[in-house]
Amino acid sequence: MYGKDILRISRRKVLAGTGAALAAGPLSAALHVPKSWAQAKTLRIAAGEADGATGTMDPALSTADPDAARISLVFERLVVLDDTFSAAPQLATSWETNDKGDEWTFKLKDGVKFHDGEAFTAKHVIYTFKRLLDPKTASPGASSMSAIDPEGITALDDLTVRFKLKAATVEFPALIANRFTYILREGQPESELRTAGIGTGPFKVKHFVPGEDVSTYVKNENYWRPGLPKVDAVELRAIPEESARLAAIQSGQIDLVWDLGRAGVEDLKKNADIKVVTTRSPFVLTMSCWADTPPFDDVRVRQAMKYVVDREQMLQLVLRGYGNIGDDNPVAPWVQYALQVETRARDIEKAKALLAEAGHPDGIDIELYTSETTPGFIEMATLYQAMASEADIRVKLNKAPSNDYWSAVWLKQPFVCSSWSGRGADDALAAPYLSTSDWNETHWKRPEFDAFINEARATTDVAKRTELYQKAQQLLRDDGGAIISMFPDALGATRANVSGWKLHPQQSTKDFSEVEIG
Repeated sequence: MYGKDILRISRRKVLAGTGAALAAGPLSAALHVPKSWAQAKTLRIAAGEADGATGTMDPALSTADPDAARISLVFERLVVLDDTFSAAPQLATSWETNDKGDEWTFKLKDGVKFHDGEAFTAKHVIYTFKRLLDPKTASPGASSMSAIDPEGITALDDLTVRFKLKAATVEFPALIANRFTYILREGQPESELRTAGIGTGPFKVKHFVPGEDVSTYVKNENYWRPGLPKVDAVELRAIPEESARLAAIQSGQIDLVWDLGRAGVEDLKKNADIKVVTTRSPFVLTMSCWADTPPFDDVRVRQAMKYVVDREQMLQLVLRGYGNIGDDNPVAPWVQYALQVETRARDIEKAKALLAEAGHPDGIDIELYTSETTPGFIEMATLYQAMASEADIRVKLNKAPSNDYWSAVWLKQPFVCSSWSGRGADDALAAPYLSTSDWNETHWKRPEFDAFINEARATTDVAKRTELYQKAQQLLRDDGGAIISMFPDALGATRANVSGWKLHPQQSTKDFSEVEIG
């Protein structure tokens, strides 16, 4: 699978839109880099998800992994999550709350400038969050931050911002450390935000056209972190085919990839020119069905669909052991507030009995959409089809194109393969499963679940908060429409001459500022 044909396919994808004349030359010919940069130290990175015409660098509208990559090159947030998913400062230096937890005050870093020289101040924070919460923006991240009162975001001075919340939120700093909250430059025309955003980050956008695969970014010479970034430019491309990504890193067509498939990894480890990087991650692979649509609207059917899964086999055959077993709960067992119960065991007879009770003594016929857009989707769907057949759950697989899977299939079809980047407990539960979430991919809406989450957010007692989050997880595990059998490790690779790169378990968080070549 790693022969010339794969390389040729990869090159066509990589060079899409750059013209046939480039096909015979080196990849660097497609960089849109002036001749004066001929000797520039350029880092070539690759995402594993497809990047089609819907691609964006507007943080409020970010959905796909390539979106997250280009946004993290250009923009920064007030707060980031560290490896343990605890809040850590980025553009904020500190924060404090009142006794109730419904008012948060952030001190901002002094001396930070946007790429055009504008000083970073409180007005940019206010603009970013008000725009994000404005219904006209239609950000899918707005619902998960509904606790914020847009009119309650105020500047106490140029470097101090206060958020007054509609309801107490004990872990508010971690809540805003998400993919939507990168700080924009107030005053930049709305029309420029999708392709030419101005941020405070380590790189400036040089060339990005949605649907055109290679985008380029150049060093921010005035970056506020001394000595960074360490490379002059970055090229970002998307290579959705797993074998093509492996071939690209093996051949030296790219320097770094963070979304590596499992096939071929063992061989890659033996290659002295490659460094394989792995990190345990609460990244979620799921098969999600609409709980309001037959036959999935009967909880007995949903439970039967979960009982057919051999989770250990999923882990070994789909992830080749690079991951951890899931139990239909998006909160990984090592994350704070995780529910600790015995993992659901495979039980075919129980699955058949549940189907019979639900009025399906002869089983059911369902259609599962899958794609190559995320590593593991095809293998997970194929293995599930085989496992489910033993309980007379006949699964027809529909392999959809990867380039528009997230816009044309996800949230459009009643049973799909899906994935979620690593998150803390609240975000993992709220973003996909709150009744009000724009990304409620299972159409599972339970007021009791919503109440658990909202009460947990306002509860200062840790033990009580843990109990509430765990009740929410138990309800979701038993009643919800998500089949979550595994948490894949983050798995990436660099060429041997690349250093300074750390693979974050959140996966949608990326930092290339300290990456060095040579």
